[in-house]
Amino acid sequence: MQLGVRWLGRKCSVVLFEAAATKGEIPDVIGWAGTGSVMIECKASRSDFLRDATKPTRKKPAVGMAHRRYYLCPANVLQVEDMPPRWGLLWAEKNRVTVKREARGFPERNLLAEVQFLSSMLRRAQIRIGTRPLSEWLRGENRFEAVRGISPNQTRTKAAVNGS
Repeated sequence: MQLGVRWLGRKCSVVLFEAAATKGEIPDVIGWAGTGSVMIECKASRSDFLRDATKPTRKKPAVGMAHRRYYLCPANVLQVEDMPPRWGLLWAEKNRVTVKREARGFPERNLLAEVQFLSSMLRRAQIRIGTRPLSEWLRGENRFEAVRGISPNQTRTKAAVNGS
């Protein structure tokens, strides 16, 4: 999976992995770039790949997430001929990823699932940064406090006490 994260990180500005955020599809690695979303499903064995084919999102590709979808496996575990239509194939070998087939794209996909997934990830980020609004944190408005060693929550609490 780490190779998939690294490979996708070169193509996408945002990459998430092992993020169980929704009731539906849980991608191993997913990223977003200007050209759309890209998902990687990591498979260690052929039997793992065959089990994956039984998922509802594999039976009906239009309900799955991501514009481009790939399977990543150790070299020679899966072949191009094994791939479902439009799926790409990546081989992990010697600490690098080799593209065996490019993903061709799914124009019909579950955009709502992607938005719900991202929304869940942002909620988790909000919980981790505390009471400060996520928009402030994303704009970097906590950078000055961080330099001074003051947590954003401490600053907000002091302001509330002082009536600011």
